[in-house]
Amino acid sequence: MTKRVKKMVELESKIREREIEMEKRNKEIEKREVKILRKEEEEKKLKERKEIEEREKREKVRLEEELKEQMAEQQAQMKRLLEEEVKMPQVFDGTSSKVSRFVEDCRKYTERMKGEEEDKICWIVSYVQGDRTDK
Repeated sequence: MTKRVKKMVELESKIREREIEMEKRNKEIEKREVKILRKEEEEKKLKERKEIEEREKREKVRLEEELKEQMAEQQAQMKRLLEEEVKMPQVFDGTSSKVSRFVEDCRKYTERMKGEEEDKICWIVSYVQGDRTDK
């Protein structure tokens, strides 16, 4: 029986060694899987960063184009104003005989102005002065 016991002990020892070896292999496999997952995550993040950079680049180009168009429009507007000598309206003092001329001068000038209607109205009102306008 002692031979059998020895054999059993040897077999159990070998089994334990193989189990340990399998555990090591499993840990190595897990480490590799973790590395692969990390690499995939890094690649995904890198791809996302590149996509963001591309979107930002396209947006920058779009904004530059928009700015160029606005500048060209403003330059054209300035050129038109320089080519067509448009008189600034005279200060309006409330005299009824000057109303038509004042309105026409303001209309011509504001047609060439860039901006919101509210800004144009404020600009026109700045030319209305005098005692008769306060009534």
